[in-house]
Amino acid sequence: MRQGQISIYYGMGKGKTAVAVGRGMRAIGEEKRVVMIQFLDYHNSKEIALLKKLEPDFRIFRFEKDRAAEDVPGAEIFNEIRNAFNFAKKIVDTGECEMLLLDGILECVEKGYLQESDLHEIIGKRPDFMDIILTGTILPAGIAEEAENIYQLVAEKEKE
Repeated sequence: MRQGQISIYYGMGKGKTAVAVGRGMRAIGEEKRVVMIQFLDYHNSKEIALLKKLEPDFRIFRFEKDRAAEDVPGAEIFNEIRNAFNFAKKIVDTGECEMLLLDGILECVEKGYLQESDLHEIIGKRPDFMDIILTGTILPAGIAEEAENIYQLVAEKEKE
């Protein structure tokens, strides 16, 4: 049986989610089940609608309410992120997919909503067959040590 891996896509530019989704698309092409949990992503409703069409093979979950980020009390964001994290732990505990995409989770560590130890907990509990993909703007050193694959996405040229 294939051994699952930890992959990280990080950097300040765009494209991290797109790469993770591409990996998920490849996985469903290989008849694997994919679960994607989005953290701190308020403005992707069109992408979400498209990905929902791939259910049940590619399931996507968001725990944050759809609203402008600047209007949100910190405690409310913390609770939503904690709910998403607890759901991710449940997915790992039950082993209900072969690929788990934790989109934006590294930003949660950067902003203090999660601790690096929280990520170590999920990584440590993952079943051997499961791939986990982490995305975000930063790369915590301790998490880098646990990953088999690390990609920094850097924009050479970017026009809005």
